[in-house]
Amino acid sequence: MAALVAARAPLALRASTSAPRTQRRSLAVRASTENEQETAAAKNVVFYKGNNFTEEEWKKASAEGVKPAATPDYSLNEAPAAKAVSLGQLMAFSGPAPELINGRLSMLAFVAALGAELASGEPVLRQLGEEPTGVFLAVITFAAASLIPMLNSAERKPFGPFTPAAEMLNGRAAMIGFAALLAVEAVRGTALF
Repeated sequence: MAALVAARAPLALRASTSAPRTQRRSLAVRASTENEQETAAAKNVVFYKGNNFTEEEWKKASAEGVKPAATPDYSLNEAPAAKAVSLGQLMAFSGPAPELINGRLSMLAFVAALGAELASGEPVLRQLGEEPTGVFLAVITFAAASLIPMLNSAERKPFGPFTPAAEMLNGRAAMIGFAALLAVEAVRGTALF
């Protein structure tokens, strides 16, 4: 009986391993050439500046001079001039400057506040009261450094992981974080860190 079970075990094992082989999916790739009529029709088509022309339409347009010039004019006069942006437009409520400047200043303030609190153990508002001139000069410097490229209509380009969208997101998070830091310290009366 044991010999019968031993003889059947490899068969059962073989049957169970061969079942997935029969259920395999196959992939067939079919390659074919284009139809000769389509190829001949494509040879009689002129593709120019996004338009398809038959040979007759192309010859007619060439004779009448309707089609655009064969060589485009790349003169500098056609480049759109950058719009002059005023300081009032930049600093408007819906303008780009307020959120960008506040975000940059909040990122700077949050990191500086954490470092100063860890070094001195004093709350942010007490440190601001002790040295307002340095903080005021830093705010003016960073605000001016943010406004000058905007007044010159400079384009904000990404540089690796430093994208304009990431800067706005980090600035918004820093604004919330710095406001929360000030609120917690005002309620507790002591430094958070």
